[in-house]
Amino acid sequence: MNILGIETSSSWGSVAVVKDDRIVFSSYLDIKVTHSERLLPQIDTALRSSSLALADLDAIAISNGPGSFTGIRIGLAAAKGLCFADEIPLYPVNTLRVLAANLYGSKLPILSFMDARMQEIYAALYTPDLQEIIAPCNAKPAEFLARIDQPVVIIGDGVIRFKDLIIESKIDYKTALPHQNIPTAMTLVSLILHDNPQLSFDFETISALEPWYLRKSQAELNKKTKRED
Repeated sequence: MNILGIETSSSWGSVAVVKDDRIVFSSYLDIKVTHSERLLPQIDTALRSSSLALADLDAIAISNGPGSFTGIRIGLAAAKGLCFADEIPLYPVNTLRVLAANLYGSKLPILSFMDARMQEIYAALYTPDLQEIIAPCNAKPAEFLARIDQPVVIIGDGVIRFKDLIIESKIDYKTALPHQNIPTAMTLVSLILHDNPQLSFDFETISALEPWYLRKSQAELNKKTKRED
């Protein structure tokens, strides 16, 4: 199986390629340039380095949120365009599950904990083999942590952002290593190999696919506030 993975849910951007069921390319950037400027050149480099053409792909995997509203939108638009060009199946994956997959096989349940700004988090709790215990949600950190009643390992940039609140919650926890706190395209393509889903191109399904934001954007919230005023 040949797979292209695209991860743009944060300021970090990454692309990965699976060729004949082996990960043969992975790139990662954390620079102050928008995804719209760097994503397509990354994809072109990834395919060239893997000696693959777009038509050789069996699937494209995309991290579909939650995360950066702009980043997710750009990544999904690019993935849709590529899929439509050569009728390639599209496989969207929840960013919180991508994060948890960095710790697949852990001895403890995996708590994905992403900073959502505005003193909120995106979070979900998974078993070591990535089954949902607490479904993905947008919440106040303290409120979500109050739901944790078992030892966990916490992963994501929310670990650093809300370290004091995590300590104050008195939950029994361990933390992931720094490099594991980043959702990457390499983990994304690994999930397809692990999940082994039935993939087929469906124009209508891909057309209708929307980013999974878990909450309204700040612009939408501001607009709603103005209407209420």
